Amino acid sequence: MRVAVRSEVLTAAATRVAAIAEELREDAGRLAAAVAGAGPPRVRSPGEAGLLARWLFIEGRALDVVGPRGMWGESVELDALAAGLRAAARAYTEVERGVAGVLAGVAAAADLGARGGWFADAAPGAGAGAGAGARQPLVQQMESTLTGPLVARGGVPGRVGGVADLVAAGEGLDGGRVRVLETTRGDGGSAWVVIVPGTQEWAPRAGLNPFDLTTDVRALTGDATLAAAGVAAALADARVRSGRATPGDPVLLVGHSQGGILAAALASDPAFRRSNRVTHVVTSGSPVGLFPVPSSTHVLSIEHADDPVPGLDLSPNPAGDSWTTIVAPTRSLPLDVDRHRLAAYVQTLRVVEGAPRGTVAGLEAWQASAGTFLGAPVRSVSEAVVARGVADSPP
Repeated sequence: MRVAVRSEVLTAAATRVAAIAEELREDAGRLAAAVAGAGPPRVRSPGEAGLLARWLFIEGRALDVVGPRGMWGESVELDALAAGLRAAARAYTEVERGVAGVLAGVAAAADLGARGGWFADAAPGAGAGAGAGARQPLVQQMESTLTGPLVARGGVPGRVGGVADLVAAGEGLDGGRVRVLETTRGDGGSAWVVIVPGTQEWAPRAGLNPFDLTTDVRALTGDATLAAAGVAAALADARVRSGRATPGDPVLLVGHSQGGILAAALASDPAFRRSNRVTHVVTSGSPVGLFPVPSSTHVLSIEHADDPVPGLDLSPNPAGDSWTTIVAPTRSLPLDVDRHRLAAYVQTLRVVEGAPRGTVAGLEAWQASAGTFLGAPVRSVSEAVVARGVADSPP
């Protein structure tokens, strides 16, 4: 079901368009019947000839409205549009089936590999059949800075100026660290920005650090991951430590590469959304087109056309009012792995944000929607280390 999103939308649109066409035909029929039933006025004297002329003019106008150049013609065009949408839906269905088959194959291969210790998202040594305890991440709070609006540590400025600052806040994260920023809302309350790191370990065997190749494979195929659970726990811990958090606080998830995958996965997770009001997501260099992020969440995805990673899900990002994708053109090579680096995306965003207003489609609308976060003072910064491990099961 995670794949079949575009064909369903297209089919629903085709049904609605066809219904509108049918309504037009019915209205045209009623109008034509009303005109025919009324009939022309009887002319009893030469002075009433003008009345007949006006009637003939109205009748002609009604026929124009009803006929091929009017409602009937429009209904035929709408029928053609509905047929085109159905054809596109069928085409998307075939693509979605192909993508679903590929992802299912990847998931099956990962499950098979887990028997030999590869791509097993569990505590090291726990094995593929580990119990519930092995499915809990260990989250250790590293440090928490609660110093007011002039916080500056690592890549975090004292005030989040724009999207580039949000993405740059992921610089320096390693060793399984997740960074949570608490910003100040205009009404004095708090908003939360969660910075999720990209892939840090590339071995096929899962280790303590869950931001690894195993999580890449598992998250891309739609599985729940320990890394995502750890991100959720890090946010929950930061909110508790702050003492200012409320259930209605807005949350923005930011991630580069794998971090974007996890951000989109959490934004699509009903359980996570029940505890966190996810209003915005920012991804850079991430294959996230298949995640069913609700339309109530505003997504901004930045991709380089010469970065091969965003295309790993074999599907473009959804197009709509709630999802904006900015694709920077290629530079010299059709594919360039250096263009996947976080620093390269930060540089692109600096250029994008410095462009004249209206140059980058969708950017200004997204920035306006994210006004709660952009330009807001950073009230606190906290970091936590997420690790795979066997945690004590709850009593």
